[in-house]
Amino acid sequence: MSDSTPSGLNGPALLDLYYHDVRSHLLEAAAAFDRFERAGLDPASEPRLRKLRETAAIVCDLKPERAKRFLEALSYD
Repeated sequence: MSDSTPSGLNGPALLDLYYHDVRSHLLEAAAAFDRFERAGLDPASEPRLRKLRETAAIVCDLKPERAKRFLEALSYD
């Protein structure tokens, strides 16, 4: 059994490759939530904001298939 991912990179190499991009995207998301809060948006009265907060939690949970579950949670079908 190999320690490599399907991309051929091992865990530390993947982290080296994506760390700064992911950090930047997470910072932008945090800043957006701060802006929403400063603008007085309330998740209790704004369903889109509530949905974004719910899906943000998926990003950091420890369950598999986060990207799939994230997209399914945001589906309006």
